[in-house]
Amino acid sequence: MMYYEPDIDEFRKVAEEGDADHQYYLGQYYQKGEFVPKDHQEAVKWYRKAAEQGHNIAQKSLGWMYQIGKGVK
Repeated sequence: MMYYEPDIDEFRKVAEEGDADHQYYLGQYYQKGEFVPKDHQEAVKWYRKAAEQGHNIAQKSLGWMYQIGKGVK
C-alpha cells in the first residue's frame, strides 16, 4: 500500500519503459480506481505486461481478473 500519491505520468513512463513492478502497480491502480479512474480493461493490460515478464503477483492478479470476468471477454 502506498502512503503518498505517485506522479502518475512518471509512473506510467517507467511502466511503459518495461519495468514489471511499475506495470503491476499501475494494474492495481486501475483495478481499484486509485489515483486513476477505475478501468478493468486497463488493469488487465498492465497486469498482462508484467505477467509476461514473469512477475508472479501480476500473473496471479491477471488470473483473478479472468476468474471474475473483469476487463476480459
